[in-house]
Amino acid sequence: MSFASIAEAKDRLGPDEVLNKGDSLTSNNGVYSLVCQQDGNLVLYIKGGSRALWASRTDGKAITGCIMQGDGNLVLYAYSGRAVWATGTHGHPGAYLVVQDDGNVVIYSLEGKALWATGTHH
Repeated sequence: MSFASIAEAKDRLGPDEVLNKGDSLTSNNGVYSLVCQQDGNLVLYIKGGSRALWASRTDGKAITGCIMQGDGNLVLYAYSGRAVWATGTHGHPGAYLVVQDDGNVVIYSLEGKALWATGTHH
């Protein structure tokens, strides 16, 4: 399984949008970045990669990328098509992910309810 599209807005990932390996999202204030790393880990960094605040702990996994699925689940997939890691937020069509200016990465429902977060707000 491979992904073709990349997120258009720099701070968010909408339904069916993808972060390929090497891609990142950055908070509007430029302080926090969520990076889909080449090593298979999804990591939230502060100030240009100087310090990791959160990680999916999937380094060493051969992933194709990270997708914000249309069902509301954020998933890292292996080349085999098997899910390697997920937020468990399926069942919320249209949900989207935001890298916030406060350092928290949050998945919101269409109604604005927080469904999942990294818990890294400052």
